[in-house]
Amino acid sequence: MVLSFAVVGLAGPRLKRLEYGGWVAVGFAGAALVVGALIAAGEMLNPGQYTNAQYTWFQLPAAPGVFPHGFELVAGTLVDPISALMLLVVTVVGFVVMLYSIDYMHHDRGLARYYAELSLFLAAMTGLVIANNLFEFFVFWELVGVCSYFLIGFYYEKPSASSAAKEAFLVTRVGDVMFLLGIFLYFYNYAVLGPANGWAANGFVFVNGNQPFLAGVMGGNSTLLTVAGIMILGGAAGKSAQFPLHVWLPDAMEGPTTVSALIHAATMVAAGVYLLAVTSLFLGFTATDQLLIVAVGGFTTFFAATMAVVHPDIKRVIAYSTISQLGYMVLAIGAGFAMVGLFHLFTHAFFKALLFLAAGSVIHAVGTQDLFKMGGLRKPMRLTAAAFAIGGLALSGIPPFAGFWSKDDILAAVYSQLGSHPAYWPFFLLAFAAVFLTAYYIFRAWFLAFSGDGPRDPTLAPAHEGSWVMQVPLIVLSALAVGSGLLIFWPNFQTLLLSGAGAAGIPPVYGPTDLLLSGASVALGVAGIGLAWTLWGNGKVYALSETSVAQPIRRLLLNRYYFKVGYDWIGARGVYSVARAADFVDQFVIDGTVHGFERMFAALSERLRRIQSGFVSDYAAYVVAGLIAVFVLLLLVAPYLVSMAGGG
Repeated sequence: MVLSFAVVGLAGPRLKRLEYGGWVAVGFAGAALVVGALIAAGEMLNPGQYTNAQYTWFQLPAAPGVFPHGFELVAGTLVDPISALMLLVVTVVGFVVMLYSIDYMHHDRGLARYYAELSLFLAAMTGLVIANNLFEFFVFWELVGVCSYFLIGFYYEKPSASSAAKEAFLVTRVGDVMFLLGIFLYFYNYAVLGPANGWAANGFVFVNGNQPFLAGVMGGNSTLLTVAGIMILGGAAGKSAQFPLHVWLPDAMEGPTTVSALIHAATMVAAGVYLLAVTSLFLGFTATDQLLIVAVGGFTTFFAATMAVVHPDIKRVIAYSTISQLGYMVLAIGAGFAMVGLFHLFTHAFFKALLFLAAGSVIHAVGTQDLFKMGGLRKPMRLTAAAFAIGGLALSGIPPFAGFWSKDDILAAVYSQLGSHPAYWPFFLLAFAAVFLTAYYIFRAWFLAFSGDGPRDPTLAPAHEGSWVMQVPLIVLSALAVGSGLLIFWPNFQTLLLSGAGAAGIPPVYGPTDLLLSGASVALGVAGIGLAWTLWGNGKVYALSETSVAQPIRRLLLNRYYFKVGYDWIGARGVYSVARAADFVDQFVIDGTVHGFERMFAALSERLRRIQSGFVSDYAAYVVAGLIAVFVLLLLVAPYLVSMAGGG
C-alpha cells in the first residue's frame, strides 16, 4: 500500500481512464488482501506459533544506576494470531471500500488525492497491527491520525468538514500525549527499575519467552503501573472515541461515507481497542486500571446508544453505534478477556462497514442523510435494504448473525467476573440495557429509510441501486456479517480465545447461566426491534408532543448532553484566556525586556555618536580633559592608598 500511495500520489492526476488512480489503488488493495488472508490462515491454523522479525537499531551497554541491564531499541514485525486477525480486518474492509469508492466517489474532484490518502492510511494501519514494539506502534499510530485528518477534511471547501478534521486531530492528540506518557512509564518500570522475564534489556518488544503473548505477563500493582495503565487508556479512549474523548467521531461524518466505513468503523477507531488488548496481553493492567477500563467501556456503551435513538442523520446514528460497540470491546478487555473483545472487533468491522456502505448507497441515490426525508426505499433498492437489515440484525445481536456470537461472549465473560468483582455490576447492567437501545435505534433508521410507500420529501431524486462496484461490496460484507461469527466454532479459534482470557478463562461450552443470559439478550434485541416497528414501521413517523415531559430529554440527547458545547466553552474561555495571558507575557514581559534593552543601548549609542564630531581640536580637548580627570582622581585617592600601605 505504500507503493500504491507513491504511484497514485504522483501519477494519479494523469490516470483519468483508471479513475485517477482508483483502479490502481484497488489492485494494490486486492494484492494486500491476498497476502493478508494467507498470513491469517497460516497463523490461525497454527495458533501456538508466531513470526517475529526484528533488528536492533540503537543499543546502549549496561550502566549502573541508569540501565543496569543494558538497553536497546528494535524495529521489526510480529505476526501472531491476534495481529493476523487484525490484518484480515484491515485488508478485507480496505479492499471492499476501495472498490466501492470507484462508483461512489466518481463525480468528486481530487480523486488522486483521495486514493493516495486512503492507500497511505491502509499502509499505516498494516504497520500498526504488525509492529512488534510500542515505539514502532506509536509511530504508525500517529501516521494513522494524520491520514484520518486529511480524509475527514477531504471536502475542505466546506467549513464544517475542515472544522471536523481539526476537532478530530486535536481531541485525539489529547489521547496521543497520554499514550506516549504511558509508554515512558512502562519502559521506566520494566527496563530501568528491574528485570522481569527478559524485559530489562528491552522495554518495548511484544514478544516474551516462547509465546506470542501471555495474559498479564508483567502484572504488578504499583502506583507507577496504575498511572501507566491510565495513560494507555487515555490514548485508547482518544482513538476509539470513548467517553469523555468521544465528541469527535460523530462530527467526523463530514468526510465521505467511504471514509466513515473504513476508518470510523473498521480500522482507525479499532486501533485504540487493539492498543488496550496488546497492553493487557503483553504487559497486564493493575486491578485499579481494570476497574477504570470496565467503567469507561460499560458507561460509553449505554451513553452513546442513548444519543443514537433520536438523531435524524443516518450516518450519525451509525457513528454513535460505533462508539457504543467499541465500548463493549473495552468492557471485555477491562474484565480480563482481551481476546473476546478482539473477537467482537473482528465481527463488528464487517457488519459496521456494511451499515456504512449501505447508508452510502442510500445517500448516493437520494442525495440526503436526513432519515425523515427518506422512506419507501425498500422497493427500488432491494439489495441495499437487505444489506442494511442484515447489518442491523448483526448489530442487534440476533442469532445466527455475527454480532450475536461476539456480543454474547462479552456479556457472558463479564458476567462470570461479577462474583469476584462486584464493582463491575453497574457497568454490566448498562451494557446489557444497551442491547435493547441498539436494536431500537438501528431498526428505527431502517424503518424510516426503507419502509412505507415512498419518500416523505417529494423533491428527492428517484432512488436506484448503484453499479456493480457498489453492489459487490454489499454482498461480500453481508456474507461476512452472517458468517464471520461462526469462527467461534473452530477449535483453533476457541484455543485462541482461551489463551487470552486471563485467569478465569471462558468455558468452551455454554452452561445453563450462559444460555439464560443469551436468551435475555436476544429477547431485549427483539423487543427493541418490536418497539421500532410500533413507532416507525410501515412508513409511520412518531411525533413527540412539544408539551411532552420527554422533550427536555430529547433536546438533551440531540445536543449530545452538551459536551460539545462544554468543550467549546473550555476552548473559548479557558484555552483562549491562557493563550491571551501567554501572549501578554510574550509581548510585554519577554519582548518588552528585550526591546527595553534595545532602546536603552540605542539611546546610549546615539549620545556617543554625537561626541564623534570629526574635528581634531575636539579630540585633543577630550584627551586633555581625560588627563585632568585622571590627575584629580589620583590626588583624591593617593592619601587613602598611602594610609593603607602604612597600616599594612
